[in-house]
Amino acid sequence: MESRYPEAEEVAREVELLVKVYVQRLQAGDASDLARIGAPWYTDKERAAQRLIARYGVHAEEPVEAVVSDPVAPGLATVELRFGDGRRQVVDLTQYDDVWWLALGNGDPAKP
Repeated sequence: MESRYPEAEEVAREVELLVKVYVQRLQAGDASDLARIGAPWYTDKERAAQRLIARYGVHAEEPVEAVVSDPVAPGLATVELRFGDGRRQVVDLTQYDDVWWLALGNGDPAKP
């Protein structure tokens, strides 16, 4: 289904690398490494990363499809990951100074 928002394709291109890195770090199972792509203004990122690895790390070994939801606000994006075994995960991304970050841990995605 095509997006009715013209910026959806642009956001998809902008967040592609971050999503790939996220999946790779899930696969690697290193919470510290995963926490590094979390938005810097968020707290408790490593604990949140540990929970994500425990829940989704095994599933990240299969092919993963990423679908960017239509943007609802500038600088915020939601991506649904569809793992090869049928499991799904929704991740939120936030942008600050032209850099996209994973909304990981505790914080407000709109207030860096």
